[in-house]
Amino acid sequence: MEKKEVLLLILLSVATFTLVYAPHFHYPLPYHIDEWHHITEADRLRNGEYPSGSIGFRIGFHIILAGISYFVNLVSIYEFLPAIWAVVSALTLFWVTYKKTKRFSIGILAMLFFASVKSNVNLTGLWFFTALTFSIPFIFLYFYFFTEAIERDNKKYLYLSLAIMLFLVFVHSISLLFAVPIL
Repeated sequence: MEKKEVLLLILLSVATFTLVYAPHFHYPLPYHIDEWHHITEADRLRNGEYPSGSIGFRIGFHIILAGISYFVNLVSIYEFLPAIWAVVSALTLFWVTYKKTKRFSIGILAMLFFASVKSNVNLTGLWFFTALTFSIPFIFLYFYFFTEAIERDNKKYLYLSLAIMLFLVFVHSISLLFAVPIL
C-alpha cells in the first residue's frame, strides 16, 4: 500500500473510533443493560461466584472480560471498548475485503459502510460492547478462511475457520446461525 492509502486507512479508523465513542463524550459509563450484565457476570466469574446454571454459551466473553478486569477496572474503561472494538472490526473487514477483491477502494467502502451502521439502545450495535459486537471480526475471519479453504482446497484454512466457529460457540453462539446455510 502507498502512504496516502495508509493515511486514509488511519483517518477512517480514527473517524470510526470517534463516531462510536460519541455517545460517551458526556456519559462515561456503559449505556446498555447488556453491558452492565456482562460486567457483572465477569466480576462474578472472577470472584468464583459464577453459578453453574447460567454458564450458557457466553461464558467465553465473560472469561475475556474477567481477564481484562485483572488489569483495569471494567466500569472505568468500558466506555472505550466499543470504539476500540469497532476499529478492530472495521480493520478486519477492510483486510478481508481487500484480500478477496484486491481493490483498496472496495475495502475502504466496506469500512465506511460498517462505520455507518445505525446503532442505538433499541438496536444495540457498534455503540455497545456486547458478546455480539465482540463476535463481529471473528465472523468476518470465519467467512474469509472458509471461502479460502474451498477455493484453494486447503485443509489448514478449513481447520482455522472451524476453530473460529468453535470459539464463537462459547462467546456468542447465536452468531453461528450465519454459517448454517453455508454448511
